[in-house]
Amino acid sequence: MKTIIVILERSENNYSAYIPDLDGCVATGETIDQVKEHIKEAVEFHLDGMKEEGLDIPEALQNDYNFVYKIDVESLFEWFSGVLTKSGIAKLTGMNQSLLSQYANGIKKPSKKQSKKIEKAIHNFGEELLSIQF
Repeated sequence: MKTIIVILERSENNYSAYIPDLDGCVATGETIDQVKEHIKEAVEFHLDGMKEEGLDIPEALQNDYNFVYKIDVESLFEWFSGVLTKSGIAKLTGMNQSLLSQYANGIKKPSKKQSKKIEKAIHNFGEELLSIQF
């Protein structure tokens, strides 16, 4: 199964998504969940149009694929508000909660290194959750 990178971005009034490897395939939505659904629909529509026009479909999109979403830290906190707290992420990352609050509120932008640290902590936490059985 191929992985397709989807870039999610926050604008003033909504979210947008695009796929760097599929020119012109974009979507918007009021929420992240909505834009995720819309980008799936947009890809299907885009690929149908390419087939009708006899254009080559990118190899990654010819068979089964899954989306991986790239998102900024501020949007991440908004998306998972009520689930991921700043204090919880601070514990997972060993980062200062005040600094995380500034990232979450868009006051500061994390460096690439800090973003990766947050990403790794969340992925590790997810792997721990997946290992639990009841």
